[in-house]
Amino acid sequence: MIKALTNTGSIKSTLVGTAVVVTALTLSIMPSHAQEKEQIRSQEDQKMVASVAAGGRLYDNWIRELAVKPPKKPHPLYPDEGRLADQPLETWRCVTCHGWDYLGDKGNFAKGDNFTGIKGIAGMIGTAPNKIKAKLKEPQHAYLDVFDDQAMEDIANFVSIGLVPMDRVIDRTTGRAMAKAQPSSPYYSTICVNCHGGDGRMMETIPPLGDAARNDPWQALHKMLNGHPGDDMPALRAFDVNTTLTTLAYVQALPSRDTLYSIARGGKLYDDWAAEIDTNYPKDKHKAFPKGKEIEANSSTWRCIECHGWDYKGAHGVRGIRNMIGSHPATIIKVLKDDVHNLDHKLNYADFYDLAVFVSRGQVDMNEYIDARTREARGNPDRSTQYYLTLCATCHGEEGRAIRTMPAIGRVATDKPWQALHKILHGHPGDEMPAWQATMTPANIKDVLAKLQTLPKRK
Repeated sequence: MIKALTNTGSIKSTLVGTAVVVTALTLSIMPSHAQEKEQIRSQEDQKMVASVAAGGRLYDNWIRELAVKPPKKPHPLYPDEGRLADQPLETWRCVTCHGWDYLGDKGNFAKGDNFTGIKGIAGMIGTAPNKIKAKLKEPQHAYLDVFDDQAMEDIANFVSIGLVPMDRVIDRTTGRAMAKAQPSSPYYSTICVNCHGGDGRMMETIPPLGDAARNDPWQALHKMLNGHPGDDMPALRAFDVNTTLTTLAYVQALPSRDTLYSIARGGKLYDDWAAEIDTNYPKDKHKAFPKGKEIEANSSTWRCIECHGWDYKGAHGVRGIRNMIGSHPATIIKVLKDDVHNLDHKLNYADFYDLAVFVSRGQVDMNEYIDARTREARGNPDRSTQYYLTLCATCHGEEGRAIRTMPAIGRVATDKPWQALHKILHGHPGDEMPAWQATMTPANIKDVLAKLQTLPKRK
């Protein structure tokens, strides 16, 4: 398959040839090293590759690529009942309707949140660019007033000869690139690594690269070929298809964000996300916080615990988060970004993901650890001396009174045992306190909490 797709011809012949589906993919990338001696592109053809890549970025997000103000009204062709109808910017992105696989309602956007019922553009492969430009200028597409001549030329070239027949290179069932993953990739290790890191997890504003490539390989391949709109990400369209696909296969083997780390960090974000990410809470009260309810002077209505409680069962008349246990992180992230929670402009992707993983997989039933009636830990303090003296006393001191910026730990554990337990499990926000949930048994943790309740209550 890969070998067959690397037989290239001239761009000019592509526009009038019959094997359009195959040549459209192969002509959007440079010949392989073995072919360079046999085929030397003209200067015009080489510039065409850059134009196609620019068109791919415009297809992705032309508003970001051109650095222009987004239209204030939804695109005239976007359905009124569509999920993004209230987000005009998103409705004007070509990919929103036609998909990362370019198949529209016949591809990955055939159902689900992305469904619009609008057909794809794969049928335009090989169409003369002038006909594509005429289509874009029609009133229903309404791009005449937003694309200058160069942008119109670039996106027309992309649609004509830059579309990848995705089902020829990505298995639709498994989502895997149809190329053998290599144990190492010189392209990833020298081009991609600078921003994404060796394991693809350096950027906290996007998912780990391995997850992104596994969950949506069509989007990943599109961005690998064309770059990211308005960004310095290199476009790999200059390389042959085998190079691009083997790089995608390599990326798909990169690791996910560590689950245990996410649970622990998510617990700290639930506690006090502003302290964890070193920022300030908004000065105004959170609009969803119940009126007439009071909080401690050093807290904020924006903290998750103020509404949902240290025991995760709710506080101040707001219901808890126990019903979200086991939910997919993506589902929880949608909730965190909705109009009620309004955290979309406060947290980045890594923050949302970690908080969602905590909610889904990090909650414990605190009744198993604490007697709700007496507030006493269900453990034996005499069994925890070795743990307290080696793991906790380093910072808190043998009597739990060494940290001047907090009350005696014995008082916290006695008066607020649920808070103390949460911090034992997940650590303290913005601090180096270890999280013990994954490394100590529930019995050990009960004993440690019981030990804390025996320590002095005053400093």
